[in-house]
Amino acid sequence: MVGPASSRLATASPEKTVRAFLAWYTSHQATLPAGFVDHADGQDTTKNYSVNVESTEAWVAEVQRSGVVSAAYLRHWRAYFHQYADTLRLHKQHDGPPAGFDYDFLMLSQEPQEKVAELKSGTFTTQILAARQATVTVLGPQHDGWREGMEFKLSQTPSAEWLIDEMSIPDNLTQ
Repeated sequence: MVGPASSRLATASPEKTVRAFLAWYTSHQATLPAGFVDHADGQDTTKNYSVNVESTEAWVAEVQRSGVVSAAYLRHWRAYFHQYADTLRLHKQHDGPPAGFDYDFLMLSQEPQEKVAELKSGTFTTQILAARQATVTVLGPQHDGWREGMEFKLSQTPSAEWLIDEMSIPDNLTQ
């Protein structure tokens, strides 16, 4: 288990864990920590961007409290923030969207509220891959030439709870 809240939301079904994640996201999205990038010198927009490590760690801690993500998932985001801290340090930027920070990290989208609504009304397909490994693919309703979708890779803990290890966008969402 990842943290004290894990027994609260993680469940004995991969699909239920994904549904719990979407419900948690819906109720917490507006209050999740933000402000991942600062100008190197306060708000002076002529200064280069830098990653605000305190904000990224606060975000990771809040996501951990969801109780549905694994330690591997949290390590991925810590590594991501570290990588982009290095990127912004090596490749100076002071205007426009900061590299790597122009989308919602949990919904992998620039329109997260719309995406989560589409996913919640979509279809859930669970595939058990091996002992303690599963994939849940969620596809929103088909629209004219597009649809929302996400794929969740999960692992089962020794206490039989399923936790999300990885989230991605499935290929070919137009079919």
